[in-house]
Amino acid sequence: MPRSVAMRATKVAIAANLFLLALKASATSLSDSLTIFSETLNSLADVVSSVVVLLCVRWAWMRPDEDHPFGHRRAEPIAGLVVAIFTGILGFEVCKTAVVNLVQGRLPERIGLYPIVALCITACLKAGLAVYFHRRGRFLGSPALRATAVDCRNDVFVAMQGLVAVVVAELRLPLLDTVAALLVGIYILYSGHRIGMENIDYLMGRSPGAGLLDRIRTAAGDVPGVVSVGDVKGHYVGTFVHVELTARVDGDLSTIDSHDVCESVREAVEAIDTVDRAFIHISPARRAGDAPAEPADPENAPGT
Repeated sequence: MPRSVAMRATKVAIAANLFLLALKASATSLSDSLTIFSETLNSLADVVSSVVVLLCVRWAWMRPDEDHPFGHRRAEPIAGLVVAIFTGILGFEVCKTAVVNLVQGRLPERIGLYPIVALCITACLKAGLAVYFHRRGRFLGSPALRATAVDCRNDVFVAMQGLVAVVVAELRLPLLDTVAALLVGIYILYSGHRIGMENIDYLMGRSPGAGLLDRIRTAAGDVPGVVSVGDVKGHYVGTFVHVELTARVDGDLSTIDSHDVCESVREAVEAIDTVDRAFIHISPARRAGDAPAEPADPENAPGT
């Protein structure tokens, strides 16, 4: 079920971005507007991103196998990193073109109505997609879909900025079109950097936030038989979290009873969304009044 929802969402993204790419490419062929040209490159990046996300989401939801016992969830951050690199290249090209035009004084001679209509359609469609991917991303816990939602939301603002620039340029200030294109290029660079850093964190095993660690500690501490919870550590494996923690139990418990408590703690922690695996260490709790064990003196040790 989750995999089919994720695949459907990525296919919607591909279809929508292909439509917008065709719309903006045709507008670019009929206009000198650098803003609409930069928007066309932005849509091209969105199409490539959607295809990469589709492939990696498909791999990410595959079941663990002998070669990948912890699953394939690192596929999503890898997709995000590839998208970030490609986005950065496109952003650089847009900025370079805008700066060259500003230095050489090249201004658009014809803009027309078509780019204005294309940007209006882009803003409306991207607003709907932002809501759609936000809901799907939260439902699936998918950083790829959540990033797509943020990208769509930002594309709405960029399209509105471009729309204002194109309208003003058409009326009286053609220089504003080139300036707006430069701003779009800077935004594309920023988006690539943000997406890249986020997914590098996933691949490098970044620790989850303090809020999630507190939830894990509370869930483990609520299990019957747990006296207290010691160190709680977690790191991302792809988009899911692996957890290591120490659960202290009554030292008089039998091995079987301690094992049962351990399994209950593991199940409670793994029931938390985004937690994929929990590794539990059982330790006997110190009784009230017990003194901590003193380190052995090697000089007085037997056999010395």
